[in-house]
Amino acid sequence: MTRARGRPERRTFHISCSDGQWAEAKRRAAAAGMKTSPWLVERALNADLSIFDARAEPEPLVLRAYDQALMSSQVEFIVNVIGSSRDGAWIERLGNQVEFLRDAKVTEMIAEGRIDELFLAFEKLFGPENAERLLAKAVKEWHGAKSVTVTVGGPTRRA
Repeated sequence: MTRARGRPERRTFHISCSDGQWAEAKRRAAAAGMKTSPWLVERALNADLSIFDARAEPEPLVLRAYDQALMSSQVEFIVNVIGSSRDGAWIERLGNQVEFLRDAKVTEMIAEGRIDELFLAFEKLFGPENAERLLAKAVKEWHGAKSVTVTVGGPTRRA
């Protein structure tokens, strides 16, 4: 079937809305003295779309090729290191290195008087119920004191 000459081409679109939304659209169209469909089209054509220009670009859902290659090479390196070990001794050495770094950081924070910051880190890692006890234990062990008083945003506790 061909369209009659001189008449503009028309397209049909469908919208999806709830019964309440459709009733509201009909009410507003009637108040404007129009049928519902032409009123909706007019509203769509006259909508202020400037808010979409001000939006930041959305984060990409897929990594760029460079980032994918970088991640792949890092994973390949880790697999090669893990796969080349015939015994589990390297895992123990790795654990010792991580423990050493943790102890050094905790000692540094205690020496600098950053107890509140250290408490927040313990609270995040081990929960608020364990943070003060672990902090008191850390201060006691790393400073060799027989008794340490730790007060962080609450009652004083002795360890």
